[in-house]
Amino acid sequence: MAEKVEKKEFEKKSKLVEVFSKEYKYEGLILLILALVAVTLGVLIVSDIMTIPTDVFLLGEYPKFFAWTLIALGGFSMLLAIFPYYKPSIVEVKRVTWPTKKLMLENTAQTFIFIIAFSLFFWGCDTLLSFIVSLIS
Repeated sequence: MAEKVEKKEFEKKSKLVEVFSKEYKYEGLILLILALVAVTLGVLIVSDIMTIPTDVFLLGEYPKFFAWTLIALGGFSMLLAIFPYYKPSIVEVKRVTWPTKKLMLENTAQTFIFIIAFSLFFWGCDTLLSFIVSLIS
């Protein structure tokens, strides 16, 4: 009997966790828009472009505190909205391996040889075309 009660409580908790952990299609975009609105509103209040009347309960007495709170929460919300896009990149960067010193020097030498060879090729083509044009004109 006690196991059934524990299972039901666990199922309820898991459904609650499921609801909060489920990703919705536009939740990141909505969070980003709300964060931008909060930061913009906070900046407008801090810079005295927008004022809060003093008769507004609690906010009118401390408008700068409210504005800085909006800016802080908006900044944190922006990080939460943007992080899921960069999370896969962090995993990939951790998988990157750097070449050894020998391999790096070999690749560098090959690159310089390639650059010199093509530079000589294009210089030769330019010289040949210049000579042909000078003969024609």
